Amino acid sequence: MVGSFTATHLLLGLDRRDLGLRRVHSVLRILACLLPACIAAALCGALLVKIEFHGSAIQTLMTWPASELVNYLIILPAILTVRPRWHRRTVEGTTARSDRRTIGPALLLAISCVAAVFFDGPGSIIFPLPGLLLCALIYPIQMTALLTMILGTGWLTMLGLGVIDIGQDMAIPQMVVSVRIAVAFLVLAPLTISSAMAVRDDLLDQLREAADHDGLTGLLNRRAFEQRMRDRLSMPPRPGKSFVILWLDIDLFKSINDRHGHLAGDAVLQAFAATARACCREGDLIGRLGGEEFALVAEVSSQKGAEGVADRLREAFAAQTVHWDGVPVRATVSIGACHVERARRDVPNIFRQLDEALYRAKRKGRNRIEWLLESAPERRGEQQLVASA
Repeated sequence: MVGSFTATHLLLGLDRRDLGLRRVHSVLRILACLLPACIAAALCGALLVKIEFHGSAIQTLMTWPASELVNYLIILPAILTVRPRWHRRTVEGTTARSDRRTIGPALLLAISCVAAVFFDGPGSIIFPLPGLLLCALIYPIQMTALLTMILGTGWLTMLGLGVIDIGQDMAIPQMVVSVRIAVAFLVLAPLTISSAMAVRDDLLDQLREAADHDGLTGLLNRRAFEQRMRDRLSMPPRPGKSFVILWLDIDLFKSINDRHGHLAGDAVLQAFAATARACCREGDLIGRLGGEEFALVAEVSSQKGAEGVADRLREAFAAQTVHWDGVPVRATVSIGACHVERARRDVPNIFRQLDEALYRAKRKGRNRIEWLLESAPERRGEQQLVASA
């Protein structure tokens, strides 16, 4: 309890990223907190051994810190790196080093453990190291920590039961200390590498986030939006589902900049982005194409549902007021819309048609929605009447 209290007190002083092993020197910082805890536990243990059992305090001070250290290093990282399901990032495009179902590194680790049992001796304790290092390079930090905990616990158990014979007399305190420190370093190396890989993955995620998103609104930029739109439209929609694509342009945006200044215009753009997010569901694509132009791809169940998405967004933005220097600033949006019921690969053609529909809405008075001819409700009604005639 003395050791656990000391370790907990020191660990609470670390950054949360260190506790999650997501900084370059996280493992070393954690190790620096664990060493004083091991010494505190050893001092307390040596005192109790001397008083209660009349044993050797010197021998206790030799063996106890190594035991505490290896126990901490085996169990603590697996506990610290556990992340609840609701805390995991689900942002599209998040970096992953490998599919968790990749069994190659785990298989190599299992084979090396079996080899250590059959080819015992002083060097057998290090047999699993290549497999652990490969796991650290391939698997996420959580899985690496779990594997090191399983391996470290199993290794200490098998050494204690004599399943693995390293050819040393484990009754000698120096041998006990040596073996436990060896196991500690066996799990320390892959944890350090996996922590560094986690830092790299986080940096790649940040770079991807910056490369794919607009700095002002936080929405997808044009390149990322068009790429993800192509990917989504290239596959048939789910049964009973279809897509609505909206091309949006804030009306008279130049006059807002001229009258209130560009900072007010930026506030209007940010307000529109927030409104678009509020009107959409998770998984819908929203992007800023440039200037005051935006685009959206959402999954719907029918043409009526597509019309509902477009109307809801237009009405929500028209009802919104941005207060700038005490002056209310209001704006509307014109929309070019398309309802897609099947896979489409002619994305450039869709872009062109949506752009034309958007400018038809502008010419007809703004603050309105213009549908592509093949997806417009009135056009479909005409086609059905002609077919019935």
